[in-house]
Amino acid sequence: MTSRRLLVRRRGLAGLAASGTALLAAGCGPTGPATAEQVPRDPLASLDEARWDGRSLEDVLALPLAGDAAELETWADLGAEDAAVDPARRALTDFLAVAYLSPEALHGLDDAEARARIEAAAPAYWQDVLAEAWDGGARHLYAFALAEGFATVGRPALAMAWFRGQRDDTPLLLLGGTLAWSVLDTRTHAVGVIAYRLGVVADLAADGTASTATIRVTIHGLDGCAIQDRGGMVVPALGEEAEQRTAQQATMDTVIASPRVVREDLLDPDSTALAGDDATNVLCS
Repeated sequence: MTSRRLLVRRRGLAGLAASGTALLAAGCGPTGPATAEQVPRDPLASLDEARWDGRSLEDVLALPLAGDAAELETWADLGAEDAAVDPARRALTDFLAVAYLSPEALHGLDDAEARARIEAAAPAYWQDVLAEAWDGGARHLYAFALAEGFATVGRPALAMAWFRGQRDDTPLLLLGGTLAWSVLDTRTHAVGVIAYRLGVVADLAADGTASTATIRVTIHGLDGCAIQDRGGMVVPALGEEAEQRTAQQATMDTVIASPRVVREDLLDPDSTALAGDDATNVLCS
């Protein structure tokens, strides 16, 4: 498992103008959970179906593999049926389900409990580096658990794609795209998004399982300063400051508007699509 260091930079850009995803400050101090009337429109409620595939990992598993197996010599033994690699696809999506799509299950767990749950869902070939990332303060890359005072709104949005590939004598299964959540500050009722962009390259065995795999992850819409004070819990950039609003708008403009990760990006270790975007996050000064 590999990850790119989160790149965030403070920029003096103008705050968000009026838009369909503008933040709402509906209160001036701590309040109870927002009511339906107080919460603005879910930023992810209406998405371009040509760019987004669904709201669950079952939708992702139903997607076909792109690429003709007949044109890839290393796929001769695996064959042309998508079902041949279902074991690898299920292992990957099982991990994604726990790491990024189950914030309620991780909520309230202490650090050790959350770590144990993520490790239990991770394939064996990711265990060592997952532990290294957790010990190094990067748990937020592999565990979407919101800090106290924040909540998700609605269901996640997924824009994913599976690809066949090969490298030398090895068949590859590739998975890339974006997982996004609408998020709410329950005290101010500000609403925005958190997006995870990821790319997986898995080496396939003859039985359709993955013998090893790498994963690159970037996060967008994050308050990179506050996360340091919350023990790795995810803190969305939902404040009133200009850089918080700018980070949210940049996330909508560059990640939500273009969520796809193509085969070339997955195979290129230097792809900018998986190198992070400092404009979409806030850096602690």
